[in-house]
Amino acid sequence: MNPDRRWNILLIVILFYFFINLYSASTSNSDMNEQETVSKLSVFPILMYDSDIGFGFGGKGVIKNRFKRNESFDIILFGSTRGEQWYVFTFSIPDFEIRQGTQYPLALDLKLEYDKFLKSNFFGFGNDSKDNSWQFPLELAKLELILGHAFTESVIAEAGLIYDHTSVYGYKGVNPLLTSDILGTGENLTSSITGRIRWDTRDSSVHPRKGWKIYLGCDLALKSLGGDHDFNRYQLEICHYRNLFSPDHILAFRQLIQHVDGFAPYYEQSIIGGTWTARGYKADRFIDKTIILTSMEYRFRVYKWIGVVLFGDSGRVYRSLKKISLQDWHNSWGAGLRFYPGAFVVRFDIGMSREGTRIFFNFGHVY
Repeated sequence: MNPDRRWNILLIVILFYFFINLYSASTSNSDMNEQETVSKLSVFPILMYDSDIGFGFGGKGVIKNRFKRNESFDIILFGSTRGEQWYVFTFSIPDFEIRQGTQYPLALDLKLEYDKFLKSNFFGFGNDSKDNSWQFPLELAKLELILGHAFTESVIAEAGLIYDHTSVYGYKGVNPLLTSDILGTGENLTSSITGRIRWDTRDSSVHPRKGWKIYLGCDLALKSLGGDHDFNRYQLEICHYRNLFSPDHILAFRQLIQHVDGFAPYYEQSIIGGTWTARGYKADRFIDKTIILTSMEYRFRVYKWIGVVLFGDSGRVYRSLKKISLQDWHNSWGAGLRFYPGAFVVRFDIGMSREGTRIFFNFGHVY
């Protein structure tokens, strides 16, 4: 193992140990949501179909406050007929929802993720890249350690470390657009420092019905942290939620702007397409330095734990901030189901665009 990377792992362990002890000393003074501090277990089995990964099976489980520290453990185990493997472990103290709308001294989020995707995409760069069906394997292993502090009930700052090891292989002779001189092919480690601040008045982090979230984030990828790349990523996200007719009818709006400066792997750049952006397009459909994306959803419940969503997404990528225009945006629209098993949201979406129809499954609202 690279000595720099060994020291980085040791630093994470020390920070984690320090935080747990510091949090234990301060938790008695924190102002957590009393209604959320009872122990809860939420489980959802997975049996589904997705356009990009085939038939999937597995499950997700969340347990909150098992040790009476307002903590949560979130586990996802998932596989599919096309070879997708997805394993995620997230530990939060205090839990996201428990600390939402409160002023807390410290928070920690630790996330470990492994994803083996045998059918990933690359369409070239630019807003006018052409569709293709040339797919190849991609594997990633990711570690995130984020510390947070709430200055007030709605002003939160976070900072942390992110390590992302990605392997792209099997593309030679399969995808003529992806060549070995493009950053991101082969094995790559991206090591980043992240800083974030947000103004957040949402009434829930899991299923917001009203409020605002204005998020400003910066990721600094550094070779000095043991990684293979130097680049910066800046993101501004503005979300607004409001009730229509009743609390179970919600209009949700998002405006996203992102810019990447420096030499980043293609999968770390600004991307449109897939379950988190324009849902009528294939994953990673358009890639470039800058993205502007607008989304709107109308969410309403049809039963106490089942909801329906109507949505529209529109955006495009740009070569630079100087090239921004309102022409040639990519539009998608569709509908989906939402299931509310308790501590999280389960999402099924059918998105449409001029390039066809896509089916996506994931957890959590898109925004």
